[in-house]
Amino acid sequence: MANLQRLTERVKRMEDWVKENDMTGGPQGVLDTFVLMVNETRASTNLRVQAQQTMNNLRNLAFEFIGQHELTEEWNEFLQEKENAVQEQSAEEVPLQEEAESGEEAVKAPKESKKESKEAKK
Repeated sequence: MANLQRLTERVKRMEDWVKENDMTGGPQGVLDTFVLMVNETRASTNLRVQAQQTMNNLRNLAFEFIGQHELTEEWNEFLQEKENAVQEQSAEEVPLQEEAESGEEAVKAPKESKKESKEAKK
């Protein structure tokens, strides 16, 4: 008897849900929305795969061109210069953060005296 009552309540909740969602086309509208989302996901995946294939083709053509015109030494020098520039940028010092990002961190941070804060600003 308890199982029958529980099932009756579930069916009632489902019927209420269907009534609430009639504006969106009911269950068929929700299903149509999910089908649309799946199709859009497939389409974007296909576009990504095509873009990746195009990029690989361009890369292969560029390497073929470099090889045919004997530009490998110039290419390697160019790459070495770029690598050195990136390493120099990453070695720069990051400035220290003076204030806490949230109120919780500010509560946990030890309070500094006025003398310490003046010295830190110098």
